[in-house]
Amino acid sequence: MSRLWAWSLIGVLSLVLQGCASVPGVLEQPKISVQDASLQSVSLTQGNAVIAIQITNPNAFPLPIRGVGYGLNLNQVRVAQGQQQLAQSIAPHSTIPLNIPIQLQFVEIARLIPRLISERKVQYDLVGEVQLPLISIPFQKQGGIGVTP
Repeated sequence: MSRLWAWSLIGVLSLVLQGCASVPGVLEQPKISVQDASLQSVSLTQGNAVIAIQITNPNAFPLPIRGVGYGLNLNQVRVAQGQQQLAQSIAPHSTIPLNIPIQLQFVEIARLIPRLISERKVQYDLVGEVQLPLISIPFQKQGGIGVTP
């Protein structure tokens, strides 16, 4: 019975906090922007890259970050995905940079080569979420670049 009570309490608290998040002035959602992406190293089977994001805390209290999840698609093919656990806090009314290391799987990228040559462009779609204790805040960046043979 005590387990049921504990789970009920957690559920009620979660609903209250999510309700507070929709009331202006109580909890404002942090703002996340993708700043840059860079290739760090390359081997025969994979590449290592870093995605740089910025997180702004508009609230009057610190926000703890628990982790970041991400996925990267090139021309609608998933070439990377992962999760990074964090134990970091954003001070009130401040912005922090966050670098997310990702591994690109060249087996998946190799499947794209014929399509890249024929279409001569790469469409990218980076999706992810920054995980706070009770909520996750999504981010996304899409775009395209030309490819020359």
